[in-house]
Amino acid sequence: MTILFSVSVYAHSACDVKDMSKKKDDKTVSIRLRIEKDMLDRIDQIAGERGRQRFIHDAILGRIDEELPPVMFELIHDVDYLKARVTFLESSKFTSLQLSELNDVARNELCLDEVDRKLLAYFIKNEGATTPELAENILGGRDKRRTVLDRLDRLNNRAKKLFGTDILEYKKGLVNNKRGAWWITKVDLVVI
Repeated sequence: MTILFSVSVYAHSACDVKDMSKKKDDKTVSIRLRIEKDMLDRIDQIAGERGRQRFIHDAILGRIDEELPPVMFELIHDVDYLKARVTFLESSKFTSLQLSELNDVARNELCLDEVDRKLLAYFIKNEGATTPELAENILGGRDKRRTVLDRLDRLNNRAKKLFGTDILEYKKGLVNNKRGAWWITKVDLVVI
């Protein structure tokens, strides 16, 4: 016969057990566990009826520590963090390279600030992009696409005054696997 009961599993934390009972801890997950009746009787004999949860918690932690020691877990976490950091640094280095390719007119007169320069650098690197894509990569959130659209319009207006033509063009259809994207059309006007 199998018995089903609920067990709460606690993540390692410095908080007191007393504090955890007063407020819901985000690191706690409730799980369901099926075990046979005789196994439950053995757990009750060892831990008592009120100690089931702690006994099962300790048994799970013991097994996890055996399979994946905490030091290994921390190392895996650190390696993942370092990979993300290297990717970020490589992309910022590449953006710096693209920014250095902008000519003086583009850098100082066409672009009013760093955001405008980053927009142009992104277009030099990728040729085209949608406004949500630009908002996420340059401003850090897809919800800022209206800001990007205003910036693109202003860049085009200044380009029209400086060069007599738009440097960015919006294409509605599917172009290079991007639907409804902006494309840089006059790269030679903004790069060295």
